[in-house]
Amino acid sequence: MSAGVDFRVSALVSACERDLGDAAEWITPRGYPNALSLCIIDAIYSTGARHATVENIFERYGIYRAAQGGDIAQDGAPELLQTFRELGDASEWAATIGNRRPTSSTPGAPLKAQAVNDAASRLVDLGIHTAADLREVADSDALDAVKKSWLTVPGQRSGVTWTYVLMLAGISGVKADRAIVRYVARTLDVSVDEVTAATASELIRDVAQYKGWNAEHTEHAIWRFASKRPVRQSAVPVSAD
Repeated sequence: MSAGVDFRVSALVSACERDLGDAAEWITPRGYPNALSLCIIDAIYSTGARHATVENIFERYGIYRAAQGGDIAQDGAPELLQTFRELGDASEWAATIGNRRPTSSTPGAPLKAQAVNDAASRLVDLGIHTAADLREVADSDALDAVKKSWLTVPGQRSGVTWTYVLMLAGISGVKADRAIVRYVARTLDVSVDEVTAATASELIRDVAQYKGWNAEHTEHAIWRFASKRPVRQSAVPVSAD
C-alpha cells in the first residue's frame, strides 16, 4: 500500500482481507422497496438461520396471500398484521406460514412469529405502513423514536435486526451501526467513543475505493461479520426450515 494512504484505511484493508475473504463470494444485500412486510419477516427470521429459511416462509406467505388476491411484493405492515388476525395468533401464524423458532435460546422465549407481529404492530402504531413510509421517516428526527420502539420487540434489543430492516427497505447511509463502529474501533485499536458512525462509513468507503469494491457491499459484509452472520455464500449453514 502506498505511503500516501491513510494509515487507518491501510489497517482496515488488512482487516477486511483477513475477515471478509473474496469479495466475489460475499452475500450481497437484498431488499424489498415496496414490501415492508417482507423486510420485517426477513430481518427477524434470518438471524441465526440460513436464508433458505426466509425463502420458505416467503413461499408460504405468498401462497396464503395469493389465495386472498394479495401480492406479498406490495404488502405493507397492515397486510402482514391482518394475516395474524385471520390465523388467530402468533402460534397459529408460525404453524401456517412461519416456523416455531424462538427469538432466543432462553427457556420460554417468545417465537420469532410473535416478534414479527409485535414489530409490525409498533410500526403501524407510529404511522409507518409501507417501506416508503419508513424511508420518509429516515430523513427526519422521528427515526430515533421508531428505532426505540423496534428495540422493545422481544429478542431485538441488540439492534442488529433494526439495522437490517432499514437495509431491506432501501435506506442508505444508516448501516454504520454500533457493530460496525466497534469493528472499526477494534481494528484501529481505539475506543469506540473515538469513532463516529460517519467516520466509520467514510473510512469504509475509502477501503472500498482502494480495493475496487462496491462501497455498499463492503459495509454490508463488515456488518454481517461484526454481527456474527455469514459473510460468504460458502459459509451459510446447510439446514433450513
